[in-house]
Amino acid sequence: MKKLALLAILLLGSQLAHARTYDEIINSGVLRIGVPADYAPLAFYDKQDLLVGFDVDMAKDLAKQLKLTLMFYITSWPTLSQDLVDDKYDVAMGGVTYTKDRAAKFLLSNQVIPNGKIALAACNVAANLSSLDKINQPKVKVVVNPGGTNENFVNNNIHNAQIIRVKNNFDNIQALRDKTADMMVTDLIEGQYYQYKEPQVLCLATTQPFKGTESYKAYMVQSDNQKLIDIINNWLPTSNKEQFAVKWGVKTHFN
Repeated sequence: MKKLALLAILLLGSQLAHARTYDEIINSGVLRIGVPADYAPLAFYDKQDLLVGFDVDMAKDLAKQLKLTLMFYITSWPTLSQDLVDDKYDVAMGGVTYTKDRAAKFLLSNQVIPNGKIALAACNVAANLSSLDKINQPKVKVVVNPGGTNENFVNNNIHNAQIIRVKNNFDNIQALRDKTADMMVTDLIEGQYYQYKEPQVLCLATTQPFKGTESYKAYMVQSDNQKLIDIINNWLPTSNKEQFAVKWGVKTHFN
């Protein structure tokens, strides 16, 4: 009897973790979007504590296209992949970078926005941090949060600087404002946004992506959800992406 009960629990857990199919999503009437919500200008909370951003608008556009009610699930970078595996949401948005590792485990959409890794710095020191060699020095304080491609870049490429590890992306930015850190590695998308929003405070130390970091943002679903990713890829060219890009200062093509 105990074995049967254990088997039932295991089977239930397996069912709970199984991705909802596209048809199940449609029948439910609800599209669940997961975002870390700390990545401006893609998905973040504004001063009125409203979830806003380019990907928030894109999610609304997708839900409207599918005639579904939109529900956001707030995840984090360290738990983003596991939360998707656990079927806490249907689509991951809000700053997901296409990587080979993610592509081996999940299905990722076609390119949404081109991107790459750059150095965002406190403006008073930005001119001195214009290359990776200048950054990778013992006196330089680099702030980073866990769980994403920014941390991967820091761990793999910056070995001599002082590494300050903080809880999330908001703490990164605040450390630059407070000048408790000199710079952070982030995406070109985010760096451009913060330089525009906080001139004289936050500056791009490098204006082009570090060599080999050129990438793009995508949307991610579970590996057994081919129909859903096909729907997303078919929707992208017909979406209001260009309109939202202008609204949020996002570039959809490299110069």
